[in-house]
Amino acid sequence: MDPHHPSRSDAPAVRPMLRAVLVCDIVGSTALVESLGDARTATLMQRHDQLLLQAMKLCHGQLVDKADGVLALFERPIQALDFALRYQRGLHELGKSEGVPLRARTGIHVGDVMTWANHPRDVQAGAKPIEVEGLAKPVAARLMSLAMPGQVLMSGMAQNLSHRAAGELGERAGRLRWLVHGRYRFKGVPAPMLVHEVGEPGIAPLRAPESGDKAWRELPLWRRPPVIAAEALLLLALGAGLLWSTFRSEPAIAFAERDWVVVADVQNQTGEDLFDESLDVALRIGLEQSRHVNLISDLQIDRALQRMQRSGQPVDRQLAVELALREGAKAVILPTVAEVGGQVRVGLELIEPASGITVSSAFGEGKGRNGVLPAMDQALAKTRERLGESVASITATTKPLEEATTHDLVALKAFSLGVKARYDGRYQDAWDLFEEAVRRDPEFSMAYLRMAFLRYSDNDGKGMEHYLGLAQKYRSHLSEREALFLDAAARVPEGPDPALRRLRVLSAMYPDEYRAYYNYAYFGWTGGQRYRESLEQLEPAVTQQNPGRASAAYLQGILHLALGETDASLAAFERAESLGVGGDRRHHAEALASLRRYEPAQKILGRSTDTGLAAVAFEQRLPAISFALDQGQWEKASNEARRQAREAPEASALNGWVAQGLELGLRSYAADAGFETDLAAYLRGQAGLLADASRFDRRHLVFHVLAAGWMAAGQGRDDLAHEALDAVDSYPELKGFPANADMARVLRAELALQSGDAGRALEILEKRNAVGEELYLAHAVRMRALEASGDTAGALAQADWLRSHRGLAYIEFNSLNILQPVNIIESNLALGSAARLATQLGRKELAAARQAEFESAWPGQAMQDVVERRFGAD
Repeated sequence: MDPHHPSRSDAPAVRPMLRAVLVCDIVGSTALVESLGDARTATLMQRHDQLLLQAMKLCHGQLVDKADGVLALFERPIQALDFALRYQRGLHELGKSEGVPLRARTGIHVGDVMTWANHPRDVQAGAKPIEVEGLAKPVAARLMSLAMPGQVLMSGMAQNLSHRAAGELGERAGRLRWLVHGRYRFKGVPAPMLVHEVGEPGIAPLRAPESGDKAWRELPLWRRPPVIAAEALLLLALGAGLLWSTFRSEPAIAFAERDWVVVADVQNQTGEDLFDESLDVALRIGLEQSRHVNLISDLQIDRALQRMQRSGQPVDRQLAVELALREGAKAVILPTVAEVGGQVRVGLELIEPASGITVSSAFGEGKGRNGVLPAMDQALAKTRERLGESVASITATTKPLEEATTHDLVALKAFSLGVKARYDGRYQDAWDLFEEAVRRDPEFSMAYLRMAFLRYSDNDGKGMEHYLGLAQKYRSHLSEREALFLDAAARVPEGPDPALRRLRVLSAMYPDEYRAYYNYAYFGWTGGQRYRESLEQLEPAVTQQNPGRASAAYLQGILHLALGETDASLAAFERAESLGVGGDRRHHAEALASLRRYEPAQKILGRSTDTGLAAVAFEQRLPAISFALDQGQWEKASNEARRQAREAPEASALNGWVAQGLELGLRSYAADAGFETDLAAYLRGQAGLLADASRFDRRHLVFHVLAAGWMAAGQGRDDLAHEALDAVDSYPELKGFPANADMARVLRAELALQSGDAGRALEILEKRNAVGEELYLAHAVRMRALEASGDTAGALAQADWLRSHRGLAYIEFNSLNILQPVNIIESNLALGSAARLATQLGRKELAAARQAEFESAWPGQAMQDVVERRFGAD
């Protein structure tokens, strides 16, 4: 046997396997040598090889050859795509560092390949360690040769499998574009292939590659010669007949009123990038006009994808079905937009999730960009009817999308991106995008409404009213649902009652409108002091279908705390944390502080995230005053209050007014020589702003004037106190907001108490016309009035109420929590009062317990001036 010729038993074993095949090649490598010279090119290629091998290792690829381009195998297409994206970015950065363009063409396909290992002696002689053959290899090579510089092209199977696993790419997935460039024929490949591109803007070309000798794009039927186009018309006619028969049949789907629907991402087959975002939001707005259909929101889908560890993955047909099954939806709508015969066609497939079968399809057609929204209207009406909605209901509740949103698709896209930025907490980006939307369409009411809420969040009263006014001016461009929401929002500055009534109407007509439940509870807390009622109204929002249920759970925590239900409050806050609540954590921390658990409260504060709004960020500094005060650290609290009073106007005018009043509230308990002068200036300054203030600001200014009047009464300045009452008497905000009505009663009761008429003080406090729970301070003044009138037992009951409702002392809104430090002081002084009152009643054990609590809260000489002023020197 000739030792130089292997026998059959020495032949390498051939193994067939299914693999993702990647072929790529650096563009212009010969020109690179001419440009850089041999030495620099060698150094550059060494760095290139390090980049290549590192990316290959990270993506678990098998490098087959890199002699003439790169040939590699991967077990999964997502690994091949991961490598391609890392490699393209690495080349981009490497080229920038060397001052030369460095890009590669890449093709990826999935298929059976045959591999075998070469004999070691052949490898030593120059052979590759392994060989790869099979149709998948030349197909990947054809895709690579078709690709433009910097472009990653994939076959349909490779793209589909990668698309499903896109969440594995992490944050990068959100930056990627997934494009379909149509069908191409490749020389030597028998059937045409649908070519896809995946790339990152700024690196990938993101446009269809040009046809050449070895690969050329198939023209759609309507772009072929007339004879073939005639055949296409015949086929379309036959197809129309088939679709008509489909519409005539009953759908094999059990869909009841108010069942849930998942909408997949729009499959854009036109090559028109503008349709990608704008049609998604248009379709959702169109469906939300229905009172028959409940729509799983974009935010809820994002949260579900996070739980499935598939964040950023586009919602195609299969993923939409999975989401529907997971979220309990009864139907999936798969939208497509394509160019057919010179027309833009919008299609909506209705899919039954359990079987994954398409039970009906609806189409609408229009001409060009301007025809796409009317086409969507046509398809939507048919789809809603197939879901069981009556024609009368569809007619009554439907407004054409151009009227319900905007006629300008660019404006609609900007609006859509703005809404997403708002949900992501990128407030400035959201504002810029909404501004662009209304620049494109100055009558875009829905964008003005979102802008008004951004101004509200940043304590800009005049800005809020300006944009609400514009939204109202163009309200004819709103859907019925959005118009109802606008009606409620426009009434917020008037007081809680008008706004809450409109929100009840909205929730009754659209039970899936979770904004109605949440905002009812929010304004019930901040405007109406209706803690129990708000808690009950909020309940429907804490449900799986609400994408904002984390925020709803957080608001539950606030309302439980206001009601003195601290355990339930902490449980709600923890639930909000488990659901991924974002933004500030101040109220959660305050719940812990109300139990005097300051160390964990500080840890919770440290977990707050930036909202991007200056006013909100400033308000998170309030615990630096209140926590110190609650622990008897007077000097620390006073210094911080002075600092915040100086810096607050930078956040907003309202923050500045609140911080000044808050600092004066502290000083009122240990008044210095200049206090009365500063107080008079503040009171008159706030009163002077009332006439020209926005309704939003006036609500707060009325409270500030009355609070300053209460401080003046406590100092014996009856003249200033009456001046405060006279200043606000003619404004509707005095009676329109329970906090203002309560503060006026507290001020009048304080005047009576200071004049020695405790009975009159009690009478005033009992005459309460405002709806909702009382201000915390009202209970503190009532306790003092009861003691002064000789009702020791009643006074002790009030002292114990103040002790058991320390959560309200922290959480009460009044006017941006301007009374929080005052409430904290009163909650601690109530312990000292309880000790004295219990002693007078002969309840020694209770007196000792309350005295011990008091001394523990404010140990030693802490708060000595405050204590002596209230109880006198011992």
